[in-house]
Amino acid sequence: MSITTKLLRTFLFICNVVVWIVGVALFALGLYLFLDGREYEKILESSLFSASIIVLVSGFLIAIIGFLGCCGAVKENAPMLLVYSILLIIVILIQLGGGVVAFLFRNDAVEYLNTGLKDSLAAYGGNTTDEALYTEALDTVQKEFSCCGMNNNTEYSYSSITPQWYSKGRNNDVPDSCCVTVTVDCGKGKATTNTSDVIHTHGCLTKLEDFVKDNLFIIGIVTLTFVFIEILNLIFSCILYYRHK
Repeated sequence: MSITTKLLRTFLFICNVVVWIVGVALFALGLYLFLDGREYEKILESSLFSASIIVLVSGFLIAIIGFLGCCGAVKENAPMLLVYSILLIIVILIQLGGGVVAFLFRNDAVEYLNTGLKDSLAAYGGNTTDEALYTEALDTVQKEFSCCGMNNNTEYSYSSITPQWYSKGRNNDVPDSCCVTVTVDCGKGKATTNTSDVIHTHGCLTKLEDFVKDNLFIIGIVTLTFVFIEILNLIFSCILYYRHK
């Protein structure tokens, strides 16, 4: 075995260990988002929530590909390297295609958030099972992101925005989840206040938009870096395949 072949095999093995680790990490992240993110499902809408499924499946496939790459590099098995290369090409194309789609439809994410928050406010405080899910989702968002309503806390005083909440005679109140320090009935009489040291007066839409955009940027950088590593793996695996064909 030539020194060049040894170096190629070693580099391919190391890169695929990294690919396998990333795959496992993505799988774990997807599982966490799928299980923990159900609290936000009503607000994020099913199309955004399904991103957790995509991450879950992608992580699983990438972990499998990384494992095949490690085995192919160690054993220098030509058929295994061929299967690995084909699968890697498919994954790279899917990632690039997904990146293009995400870029083209990035503004739709804001629209989904807008719709989800409007629906949540309209259902807030309702008695049906579906309305209870919206209420729970909005409470979670308001606590986690330190916000109140979609644009500001005064929205809870309008029957056109929060009909269920208004119908209960609570148009002067905000939910306790809007309070800086959450206690029972801490939101009473605070629907039109601008005292930010008592309740959160900023809306959730802007904070959720910033959160989504910031995370999309990070995901984009990580994805491009990962695709670069995968392309290197593809080149080296093809060279090893033709050397052992």
